This record gives sequence, structure tokens and C-alpha cells, in this order.
Amino acid sequence: MKEIAALQAKLKAHDKAQAERIGALAVKAGLDDLQIPDAELSKEFEEIVRRFREPAPPAQAPKAKPPRQPDQSEESTGERAA
Repeated sequence: MKEIAALQAKLKAHDKAQAERIGALAVKAGLDDLQIPDAELSKEFEEIVRRFREPAPPAQAPKAKPPRQPDQSEESTGERAA
């Protein structure tokens, strides 16, 4: 029983530290100045969680550039740089 109580206390302390961290970030971002109802703010937080838990789309390799073609203007006029 002591182990369970210790783990519960540790979890409670962790949750409190995380709440303080997130609260500080929210204040820094200016959320404390907005009049947002708790239900709406909770929905927005849930959306943030959903967005960050979604697997990232696979990265696409950048398209290769076509090989450079020699300047056709020199060849067509018969002039070449010396």
C-alpha cells in the first residue's frame, strides 16, 4: 500500500508540474488576456493534442532538377567563346 501511495503522490506532483508548465506557456502566449469559455478552450486543447498525435505524413523526396542543357544560343549562331 505504501508503494501505491508513493506512486500516486509522484503522479500528482508530475501533473501539477505539467499544469504549471502549460499554464505558464499559455500566459506567455497571451491566452490569459482572452475571454474564452473553459469548454471552448478545452476543445481547442483537444484539437492540439489530436494534431500532434496524428502520424506525420511520409516525407517526400524533393524532385530532382532536370540536367542543365548547354546554351543553345551559341551553337545556333555558330559563335563560340574563345
